[in-house]
Amino acid sequence: MATLTATFQSRELMRKVSFTAIIPTATKSLYDPTPVTEESGPLKTLYLLHGWDGNQEDWIQNTRIVKWATQYNIAVIMPSGENSFYVDHPSGDNYGKFIGRELVEETRKLFPLSSKREDTYIGGLSMGGYGALRNGYHFSDTFGKILAFSSRVFQKNDPYHDLTEDGPINRRIWHMIGSKSFHDVPDNIDIYSLIKNCHNKPDLFLSCGTEDFLFEENRALHEYLNESGVEHKYMEEPGEHNWSFWESSIQEALAWVFK
Repeated sequence: MATLTATFQSRELMRKVSFTAIIPTATKSLYDPTPVTEESGPLKTLYLLHGWDGNQEDWIQNTRIVKWATQYNIAVIMPSGENSFYVDHPSGDNYGKFIGRELVEETRKLFPLSSKREDTYIGGLSMGGYGALRNGYHFSDTFGKILAFSSRVFQKNDPYHDLTEDGPINRRIWHMIGSKSFHDVPDNIDIYSLIKNCHNKPDLFLSCGTEDFLFEENRALHEYLNESGVEHKYMEEPGEHNWSFWESSIQEALAWVFK
């Protein structure tokens, strides 16, 4: 198993960008030279997104993602989202296109990754959970599965958050949607609209802790999916907005992916 950081020139973000990757190798590790038993071939891949105020190292520093990647023989690509919510901004910073298209194209050139939709997944926590939902449905021809943990769920007329209050997160959202009102959230940012209009829906794993401040909006999304007949795996259990819950979630989600 190899862990590395790479940099390339992004046409969508118009600057050099870096990402961290976990790439399976012929043997599990120096201390466990057992050959990987899965049939050789292109690797299944998880594009894994961090949350607000995080970076591309978060998942490696705070969870056993290297262990799970080794166990399932899966490549994991972790970009830096720069508090962008992983969507295209009016300024021209196309974080959505970067995540949903460019990063996938570039990493497939660099590593032996499968180009099949059914082998390509996107996941994340909090802001990254929203990014996984948004880009998973928006680029549904690319991603076959979505893993969303403790996600912010943007929607028109959001009843769970006050967008009028000044603060760093709200200022970023104002910039992102071009308004200080959730009434103006565009369809390509509204998770409910994206799900409704997606004709090739990825499989979905959704989780949130019952003590999480985002619990109600995640529970509401789960209920909407049930009412709409959208099959998905939902996990709620005692837990807060923290790494203890996300470690449990990524372990459960990967077990679900490879069931």
